[in-house]
Amino acid sequence: MNKADLVDRIAGACSISKAQATTAIDTTVDSVTTALRKGDRVALIGFGTFFRLAAQGPQWPKSADRCHHQNSCP
Repeated sequence: MNKADLVDRIAGACSISKAQATTAIDTTVDSVTTALRKGDRVALIGFGTFFRLAAQGPQWPKSADRCHHQNSCP
């Protein structure tokens, strides 16, 4: 499912225009994104809980080892 599919489903289920459904989706995504950027946790019951993990530094893909200094990665 992509955004256009979601707009169609919401517009049909709520008897609103596609423009209104698009605004609702955009507002929801923007609100979640803003909250996550501030470090807040977002819990949507029945859908999922979202939060930011602390940055752990770059990861060397072959060994999955963490690099603590950028120049120390093999």
